[in-house]
Amino acid sequence: MTNTPPIGIRLAIRAYKRTSNERLKRFLEKKIAKYTGGFMYSKVVRDLYEEEYGLHIGYGTYGGCWVNGQLKSQGYRIRIGNYCSFAGNISILAVNHHLDWFTTHPILSDEINREKFGIFVNKNKDRGITEIGNDVWVGQNVVILPGCKKVGNGAVIGAGSIVTHDVPPYSIVAGNPAKVIKMRFNDETIERLESSKWWEMSANELHNNAGEIQSLIVEDI
Repeated sequence: MTNTPPIGIRLAIRAYKRTSNERLKRFLEKKIAKYTGGFMYSKVVRDLYEEEYGLHIGYGTYGGCWVNGQLKSQGYRIRIGNYCSFAGNISILAVNHHLDWFTTHPILSDEINREKFGIFVNKNKDRGITEIGNDVWVGQNVVILPGCKKVGNGAVIGAGSIVTHDVPPYSIVAGNPAKVIKMRFNDETIERLESSKWWEMSANELHNNAGEIQSLIVEDI
């Protein structure tokens, strides 16, 4: 038994890789996803994103993280976990401008110019991965800035939030800048959910074990 995609999908993938027309790319993306399990479950479209953009989007994750030009442009700096829910118009900005240089313009950001002009480089501004955990819900029009390097498992980010710092697991944050409004569960329940690693299950396994996983939530706050 082979996992090779059908000829029509292979041709669509080839066309996707060769074209620079963004409108055509969006059309092909949607077609490839539709015939390989949908964006939520398609391994084909996930592999394509990894290969083309370095953007890792986990199994079961759906919504505004797909067909998102801004995320693609910084894909190798972004990692998104399994079973996340994204509303529309999401931005994840993984790199900042240098406030300590004489200009915030990126004209001097390449290594040759930095060496030529003797500019000290803060590696924390130039590098790093922004990691979105598993089972994260990101609301409409959320902007995640470079100060945030990790959004914990089970976190919720309210619509319109500007996220400037890391988001704790199972917290609900909102606002500009985003702040913790409340925790979804108490510490013991969070520990049980984290230990279960239920997000590593397939969709079928999750359906079959949903009752047992829900029983881990003994007391919320």
